[in-house]
Amino acid sequence: MGQAHSNEDCLFMNYRAEEIFTQEQPYQPYQPQQPQQPQQPQQQRKFFKAAKKPSAQQTSQKNINQTSSPLQLDKVQQSLEEKVKGNQFFSQKNYQKAIECYTKAINLHGTDSIYYSNRAVVYKQINRFQEAKKDAEQALKIDQTNARAYFIYGTVILIEAQMSPEISEQLIKQAHKGLQYLDQAYENIKDNNDQQKNKLKVLINQNLGKGRRMVFLIAQEMDRINVQSLKSILADIAERRKVKLDWNYLQRQTQKKMLQDIPIPQAFTCIISYEIMNEPILFNTGQTYEKDSIFKQFTSNGCTDPITREQINPQTARHNLQLLQGINQLKQKYGWIGIEQEENYKSIKFE
Repeated sequence: MGQAHSNEDCLFMNYRAEEIFTQEQPYQPYQPQQPQQPQQPQQQRKFFKAAKKPSAQQTSQKNINQTSSPLQLDKVQQSLEEKVKGNQFFSQKNYQKAIECYTKAINLHGTDSIYYSNRAVVYKQINRFQEAKKDAEQALKIDQTNARAYFIYGTVILIEAQMSPEISEQLIKQAHKGLQYLDQAYENIKDNNDQQKNKLKVLINQNLGKGRRMVFLIAQEMDRINVQSLKSILADIAERRKVKLDWNYLQRQTQKKMLQDIPIPQAFTCIISYEIMNEPILFNTGQTYEKDSIFKQFTSNGCTDPITREQINPQTARHNLQLLQGINQLKQKYGWIGIEQEENYKSIKFE
C-alpha cells in the first residue's frame, strides 16, 4: 500500500484536472532564443528623385577639386579667368586677343574641352579653318558631348566642300559628313534649355538647312553638267543620222532623275511639268496642277483637263492649301526653302 499523504500534500485535489495538467504539446527541439532587436518607430516611406547625371565638365571639376594640389587648383582658377577674358574679347570682336586668352587657358589647364571649342569658334570666325577643325577635334577627344565642337567641325567641313573648285560625288559625300556632325551637335543639345544653348540650337538648325540646300544644288549642278555633255553627244548623233530630238522630253527626264533619290509623293509633282509644285491649284475636276503650267496649257490647248479630258472652268481654281503644306514640309526637310533661297551653292553663307 502506498504511503499516506498529509492534507497539505493533497491540496491539489481541490483543483480540476485540466487546471493542473495542461494539454500535451508536440515535441519541438530546443532552439536558443535570438536576442530581440529594439523596435524602431515606424517611419513614413520617403521617395527620392533620381539625381541628375552631372555633365562631363562638372565631373571633371569635381575630380580636380578632390585630387589636385593647391598649386593645380590655382592654375585651374587662372585658366577660368583667362576664359572669361577671352569671352569678353570675342564679344568685342577682338579675335586675336580672344585667341591669346583661350591659349593661355589651355596652357594652364589643357583638359577642359570648352577652352578648345571656344578657340575653334574664333578660328572659324577669322577663316582659319584648319586650326578650327584641329581645336574642335581635340575638344571632342576630351568630351564627346561638346555640342559646340560638333557644330564647328561640321560647319567647317561644309565650308571646305563649298570652296572646292571641282564638283564630284566625293564632294557630296564630304558635305553629308558635315551634316552628320551638325546632326550630332543638335542631338547633344536638344534637351538643354539654357539660354546660350538655345542660341546654339538656332545656329545648328540654320547650318543644317543651308547644308542641305548646298547638297541639293551641288547635285543639281552635277546633273546639269552631265546633261550638257549628253546633249552634245546626242546632237552630234542626231546630225549624222538626220533625226530630230525632243529636247523638252530630255529636260523632263533630267528633272525626274534629279528628284529620284528623294522620296517625293507622286501627288507633289505636276503631271504637266514633272516638277514638284510651288503653287498647286485645285479645279472643279478634282485634279491639282502647278498654276503656271496649267494656265499655259489653257493657252495652247483650251480649258481641258489633261488627265480627265473634262472641261475646266478656270474660275473654280483655288489653292490646294493642304497639299502645299505637305510640299513645304518636304522642301524644308531637304533645304529647298526657308532661310536659304540661293541658286548657287557657293553663295550660301554659313553661320
